[in-house]
Amino acid sequence: MQKAQGIALVVTLAVLVAVALLTFATSVTTMISQWSARNERGATEAYYVAETGLQEWKTRLFQAYRWQLSQRISNTASQNAPSRSECDNVLAGGVDWNRNGSIDADETLPATRSGSVPMGSGTGTYTVTIAQDPTRSRFMLVRSVGRFNGSQAIVQATFDLSNTGPWNYAIFSGAGAANRHLNGGATIRGGLYVQGQSNNPSKVVIDSNGNFEMLNEYNYTNDTLLANRLNADMRSLSNLCATLRVQYGRVEVGGSAQYGTPQNRLLGAYVGASINDIFGNTSNVCQANRGICTDDRGAFDLPPALAPRFPEFHTTPCTQDPSRTWATCVREEAANRGLRITSSAILFPLGALPTSPLSCVLGNVLSGGVLRFGSTSVDCRYTLNGKTGGFRYSAGNPGTLEIYGTLHVSGLNVIFDRAVNYQAFDFTDPSKRNASIFVEGGSITLNGDLLPDASSATFPNQVLGLLAQNNIEQLTDNAMGVFYAGNRFRTRRDQRTLGSVVANEFCTTGAGNNDPCNAGQRAEVTYIPTMGNIPVAARIPRDTIVASFKIMSYERR
Repeated sequence: MQKAQGIALVVTLAVLVAVALLTFATSVTTMISQWSARNERGATEAYYVAETGLQEWKTRLFQAYRWQLSQRISNTASQNAPSRSECDNVLAGGVDWNRNGSIDADETLPATRSGSVPMGSGTGTYTVTIAQDPTRSRFMLVRSVGRFNGSQAIVQATFDLSNTGPWNYAIFSGAGAANRHLNGGATIRGGLYVQGQSNNPSKVVIDSNGNFEMLNEYNYTNDTLLANRLNADMRSLSNLCATLRVQYGRVEVGGSAQYGTPQNRLLGAYVGASINDIFGNTSNVCQANRGICTDDRGAFDLPPALAPRFPEFHTTPCTQDPSRTWATCVREEAANRGLRITSSAILFPLGALPTSPLSCVLGNVLSGGVLRFGSTSVDCRYTLNGKTGGFRYSAGNPGTLEIYGTLHVSGLNVIFDRAVNYQAFDFTDPSKRNASIFVEGGSITLNGDLLPDASSATFPNQVLGLLAQNNIEQLTDNAMGVFYAGNRFRTRRDQRTLGSVVANEFCTTGAGNNDPCNAGQRAEVTYIPTMGNIPVAARIPRDTIVASFKIMSYERR
């Protein structure tokens, strides 16, 4: 009996121990679950705090970038030097948070900022660090550390900041079908943008075959003619941050067509509605002599609100007053700080004193109803409030065109009959070396090389803009400047265009002035960054600046 009672006692004690252990385990599990829940909740709350800091300073960074970019292009901050690379970042020298036109001691990079966030009955704090990506100068890093109730979370994002406006590409094209003729042997050095037609998104807008090339670099160091006209630091650039963008349309890749190289890839290729809108038998190839070699690829990557539009003379608003058009604002610019020429009159600004009245008459300026730079010299300069305006052309081989501010030509064509070296001066501040010929209702033809006068200043510290409502025909070997054609820009075999081309249509053609836009010619267009030195008339369209702020990576720790 006693043995049975002893066994019962042991069993009872064992049961009690088991129950105690089970109760203890349950208690520990509950406590761990509670700790885990608190930690998870704390981490989540700290994450929200960190995310708040990231979003706030991302927004401030974008606003500062857009403002500093507008200052760079408008020159209002006396930043006359052009960007030395398409990858140039206007924030590299610091972020002008207070927008006073200068980078103060506390605005250099990397920058650290702190803040607080109300969280129920408590307050979270964050510390944000903004820095430039050390390997990719156009990219910015924003890292936010959030803290709340003893918990910490980190979020970090990389942003690509760029101006996707028209003058930011080797070729920026509207909806013209002539873009199919970028095939054959055409070479594009720099970015390429095609807006395309929203009502025809399946149209092939670039039919790249043959020896077509779109490259991310150029080198004219050993080309004496061009090297002597370029700034020493612009004779070669190894990274143009070249991007292929087609908003509406498709791109066919075949033959030996090359987009980037394995050693120097394009920054991105973004075409149409899906990745399959870049198609063809070499669209998935990346070799030294053909295929698509790019760091990123996919559908068109810019939201509609950030997608640049092809600027048009009589519909695109001007920056100063969006209620007026580009053409209206340029007419006013020329009337006040330039010169206007029509088929019946030469119009000087009010109060201007012509330098050589007997030279600047319609009989000398016009030839056969055309403003022609050929065998006749003409002096249409003037003085106004101590400044020089107008232009002077000295005939020769080559001729010399000295131009101040904006020359507005209305209802006439402009022809360069022979090689011309230009000297360009801003009317308001002649130390800024840029000027424009703005042809309303007409076209421009280049029958001779158009290059900067290197004895005056090299490109792109000196830039001439040729802006034609209709066509620009380059029928000569070399042209250097910024070019706008409201209808078509046409170039021929073995010819080179340096600067930037904005045209509704772009095409190459064989020999002969009257050839249509046939394909297959080895013409070359090279983007030379001029963003810090765009002529006034080319800056007036509102779409000149289209700031893009793209998230390249995001991580939570």
